[in-house]
Amino acid sequence: MQAYGGDRVRVVGERIILLSPITKGWTARVPKQATHPEHPGTAVLWEEQYFEVVSAEAAAGGVRYVLMAWRDEHTFRVFDAYDEATEARRVAEHKAVEKQRKGSVLASLSSMFLGHLPAQVQERLGNEYGITPARMTIASAFPALVLLGVCVWLYADARLRQAASPVPIWLWIVAVGLIGDAGVRFQVAMSQNRGMGSLPGAILYTLFWYLMPNRARFVSPFATEKGASTSFTIDPEEEIALRDALHLRAPLFTLLSVPEQQRLADRFGFEYRSHAYMPAIVILVCSALGAITSFDTLTSKGGLGSLLSLVISGGLALEQILRLRALGRGPAGSVLAFIVRPFVRGFLR
Repeated sequence: MQAYGGDRVRVVGERIILLSPITKGWTARVPKQATHPEHPGTAVLWEEQYFEVVSAEAAAGGVRYVLMAWRDEHTFRVFDAYDEATEARRVAEHKAVEKQRKGSVLASLSSMFLGHLPAQVQERLGNEYGITPARMTIASAFPALVLLGVCVWLYADARLRQAASPVPIWLWIVAVGLIGDAGVRFQVAMSQNRGMGSLPGAILYTLFWYLMPNRARFVSPFATEKGASTSFTIDPEEEIALRDALHLRAPLFTLLSVPEQQRLADRFGFEYRSHAYMPAIVILVCSALGAITSFDTLTSKGGLGSLLSLVISGGLALEQILRLRALGRGPAGSVLAFIVRPFVRGFLR
């Protein structure tokens, strides 16, 4: 009997002992017991003769298979071939799986950065390394939370020491912007089980894609037309796509004026109660932190910029308090409507 690849074979009476460095996926014979009959093992075609896998167990250096000639009273349940071509393909598949497993570990560790890439790039990485885009997106949302926590910790420490806050106002703006972006992407990943890139990640990847001379090897950040995406999913129906689009923009809808929210409710059945409270609370917390920081800077250093920042952030915090009280009676708009209106203009026509 001839062995292939890195296998070693030894014949002992009617038994053939095959030691393989990798598993072949063969199943061993299940002996007859009181509760079930005997089930034959995998049928293996080896040099124009059929053999049954009697046992398969781990051994030093790989897997030890014991085969015997196939018995005519049994029917084939699982069939496989053992020849040079089959073993070459099996070894190649094993190497590919090992490469994917190593890449998957690296991708898992890098998820907090890879999750910022555009959705189509996350799909390609998921297909190659076996990690879901939704997991990458969720992991990438945590650094923003850590950044905001560090800013709050530094500010609280400075207040306890009665010193000026070491966190500049621009860093507060960046942290709040990133936490808002992360919150939206986290919600999409959790509710729709798909990846979603961040704005900074999309900008950096687009610049990278433009600068690469062999850009054809990489996923285009503009691959949105049918067939250009690397996802293997079927395009959703128009009704489902509209529902997902409405769900994604629902927190932004709650900042529009009351007549605009009423128009969305009449056209699409938009319900403000399930989406309005969380954005209002997030804006309240962030603006309150900004107001406290601005007040601290104003009292210690003064300046027109600090005063203007205090007025804006304080006014925004007060507005959110009033909105939270009014949401129990009906929808309530925000002064931030002019910011979100360009992103939802298509739904207001």
